[in-house]
Amino acid sequence: MLLAPFTELPYRPTVDSLLAGIDTEYKDNFFREELLKLDPNSTADRQIIIKNYIIKEQEYLSYRHKFLLLKKLEEALADKLYDFGALFEYDYEANESSASPWLASGIHTPRSFFEDIYELASEEWKQDINKAALEDPSTW
Repeated sequence: MLLAPFTELPYRPTVDSLLAGIDTEYKDNFFREELLKLDPNSTADRQIIIKNYIIKEQEYLSYRHKFLLLKKLEEALADKLYDFGALFEYDYEANESSASPWLASGIHTPRSFFEDIYELASEEWKQDINKAALEDPSTW
């Protein structure tokens, strides 16, 4: 069984864990200010957000973890009813805010935001994904 990094718990990736890199709660003001200069609806800025914040935050993951995380995102993208907008909203039931510094209403197309994450992460992690794809995940 593949364990979550730095724990003894099973690794169960979630789509919203991809937003960890843009979480500003425990970061300094400079980090937040620099991130908020970027427009998540601008194609150029979105690429910067994804490459420099989202993907960079996940670099500590092993090739197997990255593979499973992208598979989870792939499954969500295949589900036409998956509510990507909810990942940018405050969860009142759990009393938890989103990792995103932008309000849900500020992201014009939440699904395309995650489609771009998938595309860019697939490119960036291509070797890792290919390596993991050659293995049998049931042996992890």
